[in-house]
Amino acid sequence: MSMSELKVSFPSEKLEALRFFMDKKELTIEQELKDYLDKTYEKAVPAQVREYVESHMEQMPAPQEGQDTSPARERPERPVRQNRRQREQAAAETQTEHVPSETPSEDSQGETPGMTMGM
Repeated sequence: MSMSELKVSFPSEKLEALRFFMDKKELTIEQELKDYLDKTYEKAVPAQVREYVESHMEQMPAPQEGQDTSPARERPERPVRQNRRQREQAAAETQTEHVPSETPSEDSQGETPGMTMGM
């Protein structure tokens, strides 16, 4: 996935104060902004478009070894988001696991369902 960099102007004095108090809470401005952008993306972009974008992102090659992709601080892992197609496929797989196998009844001995023979 390619990344874009955003440049935002903010008063220096406010930024220093913000960093000071966020450091006390062991938070980073960058991670907070990323989280906010993710929430805004989910709020503003329609679900079908997000699904399309995410399906294209999945096709992109993973980062090469040696590149640091870990966040600046540890957060509890969020559950993996699945798009609609993945959820439907998972539901279909669980349904097929619970379908009992059919055994031929004595009445239909030697007959295949859907086939009839007439004279």
